[in-house]
Amino acid sequence: MCGIAGTTTKGVIEEMNRCQAHRGPDDVGVFEDAHVSLGHKRLAIQDLSPRGHQPMAVGDVEIVFNGEIYNFKELRRELEAKGCQFTSGSDTEVIAAGYAKEGADFLYKLRGMWALALYHGKTHELVLSRDPFGIKPLYIFEKEVNGTKEIAFSSELRALAPMLKKYGYVEDIFAHHLYFLLGYIPAPHTPFLEVQKMLPGEVRVYDLESKSRENKDPILPYAAEVAYEGATAQERVEKALEDSIRAHYVADVPVCLFFSGGIDSTLLLAKSRELGFNPEPFFLHIPNRLDNEYAKAIAKELGVTLTNVEFTETDALTSMRKMLETIDEPFADTSYVPTEFLSGAVAKTHKVVLSGEGGDEFFGGYHRHKHLQHLRSNLHIVPKVVVNRFPKRIQRGIESKINRDPVASYMQFVRVDENLAPPYEALTFIHKRISIAAEDTVALQYDQALYLPDDLLFKIDRAGMQHGLEGRVPFLDRYFFNTVRQIPIEERMGKSATGKEMLKNMLRKHLPEDLVERPKQGFSFPLKMVEGLEPELYENAVAYAKAHAELVPLDPDRAMQYPQTKYALLVWTQWHQNFFK
Repeated sequence: MCGIAGTTTKGVIEEMNRCQAHRGPDDVGVFEDAHVSLGHKRLAIQDLSPRGHQPMAVGDVEIVFNGEIYNFKELRRELEAKGCQFTSGSDTEVIAAGYAKEGADFLYKLRGMWALALYHGKTHELVLSRDPFGIKPLYIFEKEVNGTKEIAFSSELRALAPMLKKYGYVEDIFAHHLYFLLGYIPAPHTPFLEVQKMLPGEVRVYDLESKSRENKDPILPYAAEVAYEGATAQERVEKALEDSIRAHYVADVPVCLFFSGGIDSTLLLAKSRELGFNPEPFFLHIPNRLDNEYAKAIAKELGVTLTNVEFTETDALTSMRKMLETIDEPFADTSYVPTEFLSGAVAKTHKVVLSGEGGDEFFGGYHRHKHLQHLRSNLHIVPKVVVNRFPKRIQRGIESKINRDPVASYMQFVRVDENLAPPYEALTFIHKRISIAAEDTVALQYDQALYLPDDLLFKIDRAGMQHGLEGRVPFLDRYFFNTVRQIPIEERMGKSATGKEMLKNMLRKHLPEDLVERPKQGFSFPLKMVEGLEPELYENAVAYAKAHAELVPLDPDRAMQYPQTKYALLVWTQWHQNFFK
């Protein structure tokens, strides 16, 4: 886990490295030639010796890499059989050697999470790639300057600030509007027209002499299924999850676990112990939450001792103020604040932590999945003019059931401001994102294509890497997902309101029924915990939004009446004011 950067512009790579120094406290490196400069900030996980230094050279190939490849030992053996020799024990060297031997096609063999750049010194080819689930981030800057194209890339948006300041920028109005609609900015958009987020699985190949670009076929979020002869669907899923969990413990440092008391993290803990691993479980204790008691009871049943991290109102205020100063792009998911606080506590003793993202999105863990599961296209039994007469809460229920448009129905559940109607352009964009990213049933594909990579995985990356902590997500594995997606959604979800029946069946081997089948409580914190923020912050947000009305598609005064919208506006204002400081 690291921070990577690169640019065709001379004299800025050191500053780009400094902008994301928090991502790699263990080492720093730079490579430069006449065509490109590459930068790297290292968090050492595999091969902790200096042999793992980056940028790393393998023959004529230079690589900067952020992530973990869990099948690198198998790939290394394949390459050794073809005559390749290795000098380190790192997965980074395997990627570079594979590219030198097989070209960009080698990337399609990788199992893991990554954002990487490969540069061939003789052909001057630059290859950029992002993993198929979008676990690791990668931003690309492109702009015509005096008749030539300048290119840059980085792990975080802030590392491209030197390029934006040097060459100028234009705000992406549509991206800002998407933020106020969803609470995050979905790829490929960013707040600036000159910068794009690479899509999950995207592979770009640049010729740095001609500055031309080729987009390769995307790397799919699934790979060939491992055959489990004679196994039931339940058994196949369980075996595939066990295989993924084993893979995610590949590390030269201890691996711990984020434990919330929910289905996903509890299953990861129980399965880890069953497979012979003993991760330290870190639990964030937020006052007056149901999960506090459930977590204690689960830990007792599993025979583990939780490492409790207390999260008080004072902690919430301190973390919120810090987030307003350091957040990489506007992000209105309130769970970022407690996740960042917990990451700071974990990073004092660990570099790697397992987390449960993906369980809800693959097994139907959100209430909206039940609604979306039963949608019927083009059902217009209630005219729109009649629907609009009802209160917003009733409108949402009607729209979610009659499905005037599947995307519009989804938006009824996820939009930040209930009074902010999704514009046609936003619905069209989401339709397009789904069409190129969805690989599963309609009830789950919206969250898999949007919410998972652009909200949940953004959160786990930024909150962890703010403290040099690598987050790993065993549910997001190509082999595991390939097994899961072939099973009907009804079988995965079951009949209960909280879904996830197949995961619950695995847990029933370890826990009594009352700890398995219970109400869901998402990982967030009550916004009343930050009511002590300075009133002038909100006053400033209203005034600032009015001064930038083209970027803010809502009434700032009315936004202050709704906690979630108020939060979103405050975060956006602080980010917009602080980004270029």
